[in-house]
Amino acid sequence: MKITFTDTAIHRLTPFTSDQNETILKLVFDTEDCGCSVNGVPTLWLVSQANADDLTAETDTFKLIYKAKDEIFFEENMKIDYHEGNKSYILKSDNQIYNASMSLVDKR
Repeated sequence: MKITFTDTAIHRLTPFTSDQNETILKLVFDTEDCGCSVNGVPTLWLVSQANADDLTAETDTFKLIYKAKDEIFFEENMKIDYHEGNKSYILKSDNQIYNASMSLVDKR
């Protein structure tokens, strides 16, 4: 999976990823309170380490990991942007918008 970040997203994420704690971004297909495992919402987590089953995405800026089992829900090439109007991140591809109001959740 390849993820690119817009300049706006880079500007907003840099303060979270440039600390001394080696913070990693994790793209999660969050199914909590969504009914079943195929209903979910893409979410960005801040984590301190990867799990054994996590994969690393090819990115242009930040280290980004994701669960191997979630790969089926995403396309090979995606982009993360930031929308100032609603203060949230956007996960999109050339074909669709996965989440136009993606949260950044601190799980460290």
